Amino acid sequence: MQISLEDEVVVVTGGAVRVGRAIALECAASGASVAITFNHSGDEAGQTLADMQARSTLASQKFAAIACDVSSAPENLRLKDEVLQALGAPTALVNNAAIFRRAPFAETEYSDWEKSFDEHIAANLKGPYLLSKVFGEFFTSQKRGCIVNIADIYGQRPLKNYAAYCISKAGVLMLTETTAKALAPYVRVNAICPGTILLPSQVQDGDEFAGDAHALKSRVPLERLGTTEEVACSVVFLIGGPQFISGAILPVDGAQRLR
Repeated sequence: MQISLEDEVVVVTGGAVRVGRAIALECAASGASVAITFNHSGDEAGQTLADMQARSTLASQKFAAIACDVSSAPENLRLKDEVLQALGAPTALVNNAAIFRRAPFAETEYSDWEKSFDEHIAANLKGPYLLSKVFGEFFTSQKRGCIVNIADIYGQRPLKNYAAYCISKAGVLMLTETTAKALAPYVRVNAICPGTILLPSQVQDGDEFAGDAHALKSRVPLERLGTTEEVACSVVFLIGGPQFISGAILPVDGAQRLR
């Protein structure tokens, strides 16, 4: 089924790189106007902006790349206003921006552990929380809107050396369910839980991600890693597909969570 996002104005946080970039490009290819946010990836944001424009299929589509620290309430309010001015009324928010940093619970010094925890909560949970408030209120006033949170299967099953990350993503899952109730009936809220899609840039011995590609694939019942495009297509489905889906947690993991 071909899903059209022709009437959608989608905001993708962290849309300059990796999974966020794939989501932005897929939304653009599906007919949406798209605004991406970036924090430290200005050059990559410019390239993604150009690539979205190249993928557009409708003359009415508009695109923007906006610098924003998603953990800041004032910046999120500014983001909403800039999207409104540049693209028109937003109709969908994809909370994708996140950090993923190693901090073994038992081995990390207290001060470093506290810093890691605060950083993960700010980027991965506080940001989606604040953005859901800002855009949720706007969507409610328009009596139309959709929020998709990019969570992780590791919000449900822990990684030994990434406790702060897993805790933050577990919070995103509860945020999804609570806001699905709080923002109904006009706003739908869902989450996607990817499995192993893209590996961290640095992996150390003892990490669950250590090992060659064959070893990693062996942990997935479908015997392969996922792709950013598969996550992106799932986002498009939740935005433009059946409108009776809300409060759902959609795993895109090849059944990896079952291992």
